[in-house]
Amino acid sequence: MNIETVSKAQIAQEFLADTLPAKMGLSIRVDGAYFSASCYYPNGDCSRDKFCHGHAATVAEAVDIMLAKIDAVKNAAPVLKTAAECKEAVLNLIREHDAAPASFRDAVDALPVKG
Repeated sequence: MNIETVSKAQIAQEFLADTLPAKMGLSIRVDGAYFSASCYYPNGDCSRDKFCHGHAATVAEAVDIMLAKIDAVKNAAPVLKTAAECKEAVLNLIREHDAAPASFRDAVDALPVKG
């Protein structure tokens, strides 16, 4: 009878191979007895995207926690960070509110701009 020992690193590597898209920059680490899963949603860009992290006793639990944080980011209103993003949002509002200038001003005031 042969006993095969599988390391936590091997479990993490196998899990990475068939889980989330590579573009998210998914990484799984082993921290002692725990697994840590993290990514930058949605494109893996550490300066522009949101950092989502999960920490648990199994890889699946850590990824589930991370995915819950990704869902929260998906459901949150996007924040405009650059002048180009603000300009595009205002132009879209102009197109939407052509006939009602008063509602346009209210819509501009409600834009979620990072300050």
